[in-house]
Amino acid sequence: MNRMSQTPPTPPSVPPAPGYGAPVPPGDGYGNGYGNATPPYGAQPGGSYSPVQEPRYNVLAIVSFVSAFFLSLVAVITGHMALGQIKRTAEKGRGLAIAGLVLGYAGIVGGIITIIALVVMAIAGIGLFATIATNYDSDDYSYTSDPFTSTAAPDSLGGDLTFEAGNDLDATTVAQFADPFIIDSEWTVASPDDGNGNWSYLDPSGLCTVSFHQGGLGDTVPVTAGDDRATTTSFLAVVLDTDDSTIAGKATDSTISYNFEDAGLVDTLLMQGTDADGSNWKLAGRAFGELGSGLYVDVTCKSGGDLESVYDTVTTKAAITVF
Repeated sequence: MNRMSQTPPTPPSVPPAPGYGAPVPPGDGYGNGYGNATPPYGAQPGGSYSPVQEPRYNVLAIVSFVSAFFLSLVAVITGHMALGQIKRTAEKGRGLAIAGLVLGYAGIVGGIITIIALVVMAIAGIGLFATIATNYDSDDYSYTSDPFTSTAAPDSLGGDLTFEAGNDLDATTVAQFADPFIIDSEWTVASPDDGNGNWSYLDPSGLCTVSFHQGGLGDTVPVTAGDDRATTTSFLAVVLDTDDSTIAGKATDSTISYNFEDAGLVDTLLMQGTDADGSNWKLAGRAFGELGSGLYVDVTCKSGGDLESVYDTVTTKAAITVF
């Protein structure tokens, strides 16, 4: 049986202690052997932190979008300015600026279309009302755009307004000329309405003057109740500064279109003659006793003027209306 050696093991050799001032090699012991050095007191570990700022909205872009609902031109101007600034500064709001531009231009186009529509409507309105003569003053009567409705009772001629039919007119109605020449470019206004129901034109030849009158009979024209022929005779006597007997002896029966051309006829009395300067004239008139008003048209032509043709045109186209 073998026995174990009783000789103790040799202890490991101990390295000599370093001398004074000898460098101490870095070891793996405690201390700062791992990682980085401990930062100074108060310092934050790691690098410094700077927060990233969000781009702000461009002010002009906001102005462009808001003003697009009220001032289209402002929206367009500020929208273009905003896009330029956003391109340089990288601010937010490009979408607002573009929306403001689109709405602004749409508003401008809409405004132009509205103006054009208003102009067209105004021209159409002028054409519509041009067939009605100029307004009377408060002592006479005023024109209206109400639809025409004749209150004259049709007689055996089928709607003509004879002297006798004048007695059946409603006293609240108005008799006046439908003037078609105001919209005829070939006719020239010689004198506009003077406010008392007097106006005139030159015919296309420039040789004939056509004068219109319509208004109340006043106190100077005696009204014969129930007899428009007698009242018309007195009316023409005042117009021509003569007496009833002269009119009764020289006037002839005539007619003017009633309501519209070829729609009916209004009985009138016609006077005609020649002035001292050689001008020839025809004057047709009608007074309405029930309405207390009278109308006449005078056609006067210089030498060379076609009196008959112009008179026929006027009494056919410039109808007397009662409504």
